[in-house]
Amino acid sequence: MNNFYENILEYTKDIDVIDTHEHLPNSEDARDKDTDVLKEYLCQYFRRDLISAGLKMDDYVKVINNHLPIMDRWKIVEPYWEFCRNTGYGRSLDIAVKGLYGIEKICGETIEELNSLFLTTLKPGHFKKVLKEKCRIKTSLLVRDVLVCDKNFFSIVPSIGSLVSPATESDVKKIETESGVKIHSFDDWLDATKIMIDKHLKMGAVGLKCGLAYTRSLNFERVTKSDAENDFNKIFNVKHYPDWQSKTFVVGKKFQDYMMHFILRIAAKNNVTMQIHTGIQEGNGNIIYNSDPSLLTNLFLEYPDVDFDIFHIGYPYQHVLSALAKMFPNVFIDMCWAHIISPEASINSLIEWIDSVPINKISAFGGDYRFVDGVYGHLQLAKMNVSRALAKKVEDGVFDLDRAKKIVDMLFYENPNRIFKLKLS
Repeated sequence: MNNFYENILEYTKDIDVIDTHEHLPNSEDARDKDTDVLKEYLCQYFRRDLISAGLKMDDYVKVINNHLPIMDRWKIVEPYWEFCRNTGYGRSLDIAVKGLYGIEKICGETIEELNSLFLTTLKPGHFKKVLKEKCRIKTSLLVRDVLVCDKNFFSIVPSIGSLVSPATESDVKKIETESGVKIHSFDDWLDATKIMIDKHLKMGAVGLKCGLAYTRSLNFERVTKSDAENDFNKIFNVKHYPDWQSKTFVVGKKFQDYMMHFILRIAAKNNVTMQIHTGIQEGNGNIIYNSDPSLLTNLFLEYPDVDFDIFHIGYPYQHVLSALAKMFPNVFIDMCWAHIISPEASINSLIEWIDSVPINKISAFGGDYRFVDGVYGHLQLAKMNVSRALAKKVEDGVFDLDRAKKIVDMLFYENPNRIFKLKLS
C-alpha cells in the first residue's frame, strides 16, 4: 500500500483545486494586521481542542494578546498544545508551518522564529503565495456578509441566515437598506428576500449557504403562510424599546420553516446549489443531533431540482450521509472541514463512499478557515487522506492507479466545478 499511497500523493502535488468553503477575509487588504502567529492560529478551531483539554478561557485570552511577550504566552498554552498536537486541528498547523516556513513543528524551541517569519507575511502577496502558488486553488467559495470580494481568489456564497432567522432590529434594517424595501409586513419581507437573492446572483454568487444547525434543528416543516406571518409579526413587539437598549428577538420556528421553503423555491428557479452545514458545530458546546443530515429528508424529496451540497461529511453522521447521497440524485457530499475534524473518519468515509456512492457526487476539499495558512495545512492533510483511501482501493484490486488518479481529479476539481456550475476550464 505504501507504494500506491506515495504514487497517488505525488500525483496530487500538481493538481488544480476548487475549494468549496472558506471564511477568509474577502481580500488580502482586509486581513487583520494587528496580529501575530498565536493570535491568528488560535482564532479558530485549534483553540476549541485546547479549551476541551482544559485551557481556561481567561488564560486563552492572555495567550491571544499579541501585545504581551510571545514566549510568556506560549508557556501558558504549551501543556494543552501537547495534549492536542495530534488532533486534525493540531496536525494541520504543524503541516502548515513546515510547508510555508520550513519549521518542523510549533513548539517552545521554534515559536519565536516562527513568529518572526509569520510577521513578514502581513505585507501584500501572502494570499497569492499560499492560495495560488502553493495550493493551486482556482477559486475558493467564500461565505461572507460582504458580497464584494477579490475574484482572483474567491467566488461568493451568501448566507441565508438573516433572511430565515433575523436576530436583531439591525438585521432587519440591513436587509431594508440592501433590498430597498421598507419592512412593514410579511409580504414586504418576502419581497425583500427575493430581491436580495436576485441581487446576490447578479453579482456572481455561485450558491447559497445555510448554517442554521448552529441554532436550531434542521427539520424544516411545511407550514402555512398565515402561521409564518403570525411568528413574523412578533418582531414588531420590540419597536417601542428605547434606543439605548438592544432590540433583539427570536423569530418562531414556523416563520423560519416557511422561509427555508420559500428560499428553496427561489433556488430551484435559478438552478442554484444550496450548501448546508450538518454535523458537529464549531465551538465548545452545542446540540449535535440538531444537525443530523437525515432531518433534511423532506427537503430532498420536495425540491428535486435543487442540488444540496451537504457539509462536513455530516460528522458524526457520515454513514447517514452515505445513505442519503446514494438514495437522492440531488444530494452531494462535501468534505469541507472534515479532514481536520477527524483525518481517520475522513479516510474511512471515503473508502466507504467509493463502495456505496457514485464518485461524481463527492467534493474532497474546503478549507473552512479564517486564516490563510490554515488552508494550506488543511489541503495537504486532505491530499494525504484521499491518497490513503484510494491506495486502499488499489491494494484491494477495486481499480488501478490510473483510475485512482482520475478520481483525484474528480474529487478535487471536476466534481465541485460541476456541482456549483462554475464552468472553469
